[in-house]
Parts: sequence; structure tokens; C-alpha cells
Amino acid sequence: MKFDTAIIGASSSGLYAAQLLAQGGQQVAVFERNAELAPSRRTLIVTPELSRVIHLPEAHVLHRIGRMAIVTAKKSVSIELREPDLIVERSRFSHLLRERAEQTGVNLYLGHRFQTIETHPMGAVIHFRTDDGETVQVIAEAVVGADGVFSNVARAVGIRREPTVPILQAEVELPKGWNPNITQCWFDADDSRFFYWLIPESDGRGVVGLVGDRQGETRYLLKRFLERNGFTPLAYQSAQVAMYHPRLRPWTKVGSVPVYLVGDAAGHVKVTTVGGTVSGLLGAKAAAHALLRNTSYACELRTLKRELDLHWLIRALMDRLDNRGYDSLVSAVTPRIQSFLSQYNRDAMAGVFWQLFLEPKLISAGLRCLVPRSPRRARYASSARLDTNGVE
Repeated sequence: MKFDTAIIGASSSGLYAAQLLAQGGQQVAVFERNAELAPSRRTLIVTPELSRVIHLPEAHVLHRIGRMAIVTAKKSVSIELREPDLIVERSRFSHLLRERAEQTGVNLYLGHRFQTIETHPMGAVIHFRTDDGETVQVIAEAVVGADGVFSNVARAVGIRREPTVPILQAEVELPKGWNPNITQCWFDADDSRFFYWLIPESDGRGVVGLVGDRQGETRYLLKRFLERNGFTPLAYQSAQVAMYHPRLRPWTKVGSVPVYLVGDAAGHVKVTTVGGTVSGLLGAKAAAHALLRNTSYACELRTLKRELDLHWLIRALMDRLDNRGYDSLVSAVTPRIQSFLSQYNRDAMAGVFWQLFLEPKLISAGLRCLVPRSPRRARYASSARLDTNGVE
């Protein structure tokens, strides 16, 4: 078999890149190691930027969030979102992208596990092993690795990968009286450098979750948070997420054949919120444009890289905050800052973030980020509890 571009991994970013390349006239194939394209269920909160990247049918929007509440040890603030965040379900979103890719003529091969990639006179030869034990060779003039956080493509071609972090969330019934228009985040630096969240996915149900650094600790902390706040887990959703770093270079060549990584394989994740749906699709678009226009992938990634670099810098500063620092930061959120955060979403900050430096109170609070925080008082010592911000 021979194709213009072989995409390894039927992830959201892989399927979207395939669709764009096929629309551009290429012969494209997607090779997926699993025998069925059935991603595990996971509730995702995404910015309205998603609808500007792709057309998202209304049937695929589970819910909308119009307010974001942020709670620290002693302070809280609420942000009204000018454009609501969207709640989508990962497996349904994946099936939508698959349908669109196949409608444009993309060939999808399931049960094909990537083995190696080598140079070939006609491009590169990629070796796969099928579920039946057969070896399949595919020749391609370009390769896109979209095979997730533990990318075998990255390992095979020698592209550096950054560490990953675990995400764990429990499906729950919303507390009595909880406003389903509100997502709430709790910051407790004694527990995690990240945060807890409650995201409604309907008027009656939602997910409570946590990002951590270690799997076992994250499970323990979430279990305790659920118990303290009276949540009964109905089911669990989990994932490992790649952590972006500005030094990542998700591209190389095998002979003369370009190899580009996209999505989690490329670390295209906002490390402030550990969200990668929109940024993964933007990376896929950059890869497709580079191949269709015969331009540099690095150049096509510039806009996305600026956005992800900003989030990396913010995360580096946030990691220095203790609970007092978070209290000061939230206290510095003036009505003008609330208006700013209402207007600009998390996927479109790079061009406007400088405006926050015009706020003296925020600058003062931000200086705390320049001083390393003291170590956690005690592992698993937390006071994070539900706040009335979410109840009306």
C-alpha cells in the first residue's frame, strides 16, 4: 500500500489532520492499533474556540457553562463567561471526526499496531502488525504521529517526550440546589499544584475531578474530597495527559520524509488547565497546512506555540504559589479583570494577556510567584470543601 500521508493513531487530532489532508487532495490513511474505535467515555469542558476550529453540531454539545467560580483557602471569585464553555463527551466527538474523515475519502485501518519506520526509495516504509499476526508494510511520503501520550512514533524516530500527569474524575449527581450553569475550581496548594473541579454535564449530573502528579496520590485525594463533600461516585473516568514544554520539537525526518507529531503525542496541551482538545486540533491543522502548502511545520505552529508558551509560563509561576499566594491572587481580581477574563477564553490569551500587566493589584499579587513556595505542609492534608458559589 502507498499513500501520500500515513497517520498513525485515530485520535481526535489524527482524524482531523486526515480530514484536512484528504480535503486538500491527498490520499490519506489512518492506522489505529485498536480493533474498534471506541475511546473510553470522558467528559470534556472546552472553550467556544472549538466551534471556530470545526463545525460542532448542536447534538454533540451536552451542556453549556456560563460561569466559572474559583475558590481558594479563604477567597473566591466568579467569572461570567461572555461565550459559554461547551461540555462534550470524548467518544461521541471522536465518532464525529471519524465520520467526517471517512466522508472525505480517508482510509481507516483498525487493528494495525505500529512497529517501525525506515527509509525507502519512494518515501518511508512503515511496518505494522495486525491483530491476526500479519506484518503489513505501508509506503508514505509523509507521516503524522497521532498516537497519544506514550507515542511509539516519537520513540521510533527519536523525538523527545515530556512527562505526563494523571487526570481522574468521578461521575456524580450534582448537589441539591447546585446551579448547573456553574463550573467550580478549588485550588489547594497543600494537596496539588493543580486543582479540583466540579463540571456539570447536565442539569442533574456532573464530574468531580483532580489533576495530580502521581497516580496513587491523585486517587487518594479525590476519594477523600468526594467523601468530605458528600459525593457518591457513580463511575470513574481517567487519563494520562502530556505536559507541554517550549523546548519540544515535534517534528523530524526519516530520510527525506517529514514526520510530524500532533495532539498528545506532540504535547499540545495547555498546562495551566491540562486541556488539549482545541490545541490538539490546532496542531493537526498546522501539520496539514505544512504538508499541503509545502511549508515548515515549525512556522505553521507559531501561533499555537505562542499560546502554549504563555500557558507554560503561567503554570511555572503558579507552581510557586502556596495557599496564601492563591488567596492574594484571587483578592487581586478586580471588576476590570473579571471583565477581561469574561471576554477572552483560555485558548485565545497570547495576544491580549499583556493587558493584565496594567493592573497594579495583580502585579503586586504576581510578585509572590517569583518567590518559591515552601514545601507542602503534609501530604494529603487538605481543607478543600464545597463552596456556596455554586449554589443559588
